[in-house]
Amino acid sequence: MDSKRKKQAITASTVLIFLACCLYTLYIVKFENPGLTPPVLLLPTISTLKKIEHVIDPNQRYVFVGDIHGNYDEFMELIDDKIGGLGDDTTMVLLGDFIHKGPDSGKVVSYILSHKDQIKCVLGNHEILVMMAYLNPDFPRWGAHPKLMTPLTFSTENKFIPQDISKISEAHAQLAHSLGFSKLSQLAEHCSVAIELNLDLTGDKLFGAHAGMLPGDFMKPNQIPSVGSLSNMKFVDKKHWSKTSREKENDDYVRWFKLWDKYGDRFSNAKVFYGHDASMGLNLREQTKGLDTACIKDHLLSSMEVKYNIKKGQYDYKLIQVKCS
Repeated sequence: MDSKRKKQAITASTVLIFLACCLYTLYIVKFENPGLTPPVLLLPTISTLKKIEHVIDPNQRYVFVGDIHGNYDEFMELIDDKIGGLGDDTTMVLLGDFIHKGPDSGKVVSYILSHKDQIKCVLGNHEILVMMAYLNPDFPRWGAHPKLMTPLTFSTENKFIPQDISKISEAHAQLAHSLGFSKLSQLAEHCSVAIELNLDLTGDKLFGAHAGMLPGDFMKPNQIPSVGSLSNMKFVDKKHWSKTSREKENDDYVRWFKLWDKYGDRFSNAKVFYGHDASMGLNLREQTKGLDTACIKDHLLSSMEVKYNIKKGQYDYKLIQVKCS
């Protein structure tokens, strides 16, 4: 009798172990690797910073463009009517959020990819959310387990997941499906999170980032900003610059560009062009140039032309705008 009970106990234990293994395998497949259901192709590693070095041609101009948000017609009006086209003497830098919300995101992306030599781009929070929606087509179920999502890979951050994944919407998912792997992967290869232009004629450094940068970012050793800050911040803790946020967390948080107003003279050769902050509107300061003027809300599409003035021996900055409707 004791022998029979032992055999029954062993059999029961074996069954339990088998069931446990099955459940663990199911967990791994379903939760540890969400990209496996359904399968997706991973996007290429995205450069955090791309540099355009040794700019010495005095006839070359640079045009920084604020948030387009899929407004293709206004984008074309800016290019064709306002700046006279994209010739070999023009480099355009799109400051993120060039897709989503507006009617023609696909057309904007196609135009960028067919003019790679003339158009550079940094990724905004909405491009990143669309890419995350592509990598995680079943994103609604990850609200309680964001760390289990398939991440994006950047040159400075191997496993990037946005701080607030609740911002991923069905509209992001629909756009991700519409653009598809080919266009999204091309954007990942072509764009970056920030861009740096080194103007050798004057020694100036021009930076482009969707949300902005802090004094010393990319200029001081080991001061590499996070992807989250570059793409989504509006505020920074003035006592602890490593703490940035989209919202004002407490009284120590200030608009990040105010740090440039106070400490920017330490990096007097630097200027930062950005979008993202439509609530501030056009915000042109000595070293920071905010160009998000809410085209998506029928206001203006804003850009700034930077061109060398041979007579003055310096670069001139010219605001160029298109009315949106």
